[in-house]
Amino acid sequence: MGTRGVTAGRPHPRPIFIIGAPRSGTTLLRFMLSSHSGIYIPPESDFIPRLFEGRARAEMRRPRAARNLRIILDNHRFMREWRTEPLDPAAFLAGLPELTPAAFLDALYGAYAAQYGAGRWGDKSPIYTRHVGLLAEIFPAAQVVHLIRDGRDAALSALAAYPDRFYVDIYWAARSWRDRVLAARVAGADLGPDRYLEMRYEELTQDPEGVLRSACGFLGEPFERAMCEQHKLARELLRPRGRHAPVREPPRPNSGQWRSQMQPADQRLFQAVAGELLGELGYEVADLGRMRPAERVRLAALSTKFGVLEGGRRLLQLFGIFHPH
Repeated sequence: MGTRGVTAGRPHPRPIFIIGAPRSGTTLLRFMLSSHSGIYIPPESDFIPRLFEGRARAEMRRPRAARNLRIILDNHRFMREWRTEPLDPAAFLAGLPELTPAAFLDALYGAYAAQYGAGRWGDKSPIYTRHVGLLAEIFPAAQVVHLIRDGRDAALSALAAYPDRFYVDIYWAARSWRDRVLAARVAGADLGPDRYLEMRYEELTQDPEGVLRSACGFLGEPFERAMCEQHKLARELLRPRGRHAPVREPPRPNSGQWRSQMQPADQRLFQAVAGELLGELGYEVADLGRMRPAERVRLAALSTKFGVLEGGRRLLQLFGIFHPH
């Protein structure tokens, strides 16, 4: 049996962190695991690196703890599924056994999970592919589930989901997918098989029960058939329109769309950036011929754009601003 019955304030539980490149199916997996009677995973947080990078084990002074709590409670996306009365900050802080990040986060997420009758909590934030080391430092017993999807299908999904975001283009999708998957796999190798599990989106949608049974074995939790009916919980918590609306429907195979929906020039660009990793992961690498001169110019231009934006992102992180994508 896993860590059911973990109570708020216990400093070293076994939280579950779902990570993956954007549009890799992490929201689907979040609702599958949250459909388990003993597990609940809130919406994306994104705030853990902002608040605790470089201070993973350090005791917080009460003013900092109060400030961190205010930031989290003002995070409307994270708090939108909070069911009970608003948290009383003074009472929350007074009830902590210690002011460490582990105790603070465990109490907060534990209170969130308890509202759904669950004793074990988790987190689903794609940006944490770059911060697995921090998560493991805060929670030495945490388990990380890395969901990987064919990067070309993830790219198509990202381009459709974020048409108004100037930084989202085919190069961004390819580079982001490659860098995040590689970062997560390197960190996962350090964690070892008891704490890091790779799953494939294609297998999850093709055989939900088989893959989820395997995941439950990794997590030390009994399989529950309700996990294969995540759409029931999703219909309670997700809007019928929006990027995550498909999670409101039963899972179905949804892979290989890039073959018919991605332009050959985009396929060549994606493979030029991330083809080596696609092959390493066992995904098909098509013989598309050489890139044309105009395509090489486009690749160079988009690479420059990405480099400038990535430099800006890192600069913002120095000031504690972590963009969710």
